[in-house]
Amino acid sequence: MRPRRLAAALLATAACAAAVPRSSPPDAATDAERTAALAQDQRADDLERALSALSLEDKPPDCARACEVVEQICDLSQRICLISGRHEGDADLASRCAAAEQRCRRSRARVPPSCSCQRR
Repeated sequence: MRPRRLAAALLATAACAAAVPRSSPPDAATDAERTAALAQDQRADDLERALSALSLEDKPPDCARACEVVEQICDLSQRICLISGRHEGDADLASRCAAAEQRCRRSRARVPPSCSCQRR
């Protein structure tokens, strides 16, 4: 009987060990999340340059376009910060979130006063 009990105990232990997922800690950002945050950050930079180009034109501002660009910038900021929020302690993602929030505020401030953008 002893060998059977020993075999059963070993099988149960092996089954439990195999059932435990071997992954990174829950707060470690995945490569896909880092790539997404970087892509969103780069897209927001591109949009900020587009907003600058709109304000350099010698004609009245295209308020609809300016408001749309600002909302896209702020939406990307929220997405970046959501990723950062899932990974507390990740200095790179926290820094990206802070920069994205500043970019959103800066973009909102750059919209001409004659435009009345509605926040979504």
